[in-house]
Amino acid sequence: MPRSTWPLLQGRTRPIKMKEWGDLAVMDPDAGKQPRGRGFLTAEKDWLHIDAGNALENPVVTLYAGQDTGAEDGWDEVEEITVVSTTGFLALCDSGYEPMRKENLATAGAGPYLIRVHAGDRSVDGRKPRFLIQVIPGERTGAEPEPDSPTIEEAAGPLLVRTSFEQPDEWARLLQVLERRPGRYETITVIDNPRYANFTADQIQARIGHDDEGRPDSTLILIADERALANPEFPLLAVNNSPDDDDAPFRITLAAAGSFVVNLELGNTGFGDWGPGVDADGVYREEHYG
Repeated sequence: MPRSTWPLLQGRTRPIKMKEWGDLAVMDPDAGKQPRGRGFLTAEKDWLHIDAGNALENPVVTLYAGQDTGAEDGWDEVEEITVVSTTGFLALCDSGYEPMRKENLATAGAGPYLIRVHAGDRSVDGRKPRFLIQVIPGERTGAEPEPDSPTIEEAAGPLLVRTSFEQPDEWARLLQVLERRPGRYETITVIDNPRYANFTADQIQARIGHDDEGRPDSTLILIADERALANPEFPLLAVNNSPDDDDAPFRITLAAAGSFVVNLELGNTGFGDWGPGVDADGVYREEHYG
């Protein structure tokens, strides 16, 4: 693709009326990648996937370089995520990964970009979905940025997801507990990634991948949110992500979570067997190791 003559995106563009319905991508089309994901936004190096929703109308997209005062007014959803460009080239593409405009969105060259996506009428019948995509260069240090890792989208098995990043000392103590007793927590994948800051359980569940038969890669989620990190017992929020059950979430201390995970994996108990055993404050504390 000859793109040396593509101009950099300058300010707000006029709305783009897509030719056909489908998801959107901000990506380097020459990087040989096929952006896919679950949830509103999913990103890796050199690409961002945007779920266009369930509406069958063709979306209308507006691009913007940098901050845009007041842009968050009048939108149903606003989310942001960081994309690392290794090539210094990003373009708005359709669901077939073909560029929609000949403008380079990577206005500061290779490096990180905060991409904020506003959406309206994303799943409203009879209306055109609307998107405003802001592309904001991040700080450059001269060294190639390290990708965020690991991610919910790539993980499988029981997850421990950090969603609060205001208590670094408490989080460090939680990790020390995991390190001291590796046998109890060895099957848990820890997701310590700022892209999931303040995520709700529903948002986390939307990011989990599925196999070819539609089964989720992770059926158990433990969430280290603000409440969990504010208490020395670390009362994690336990969420059942199995499509066959509708058990209510409950809180369980980090000390008890090890036996909780082990017994679920061995099939000794089900998720719903634990919630009724919470104490008066709504937290489960008993450990059950065979």
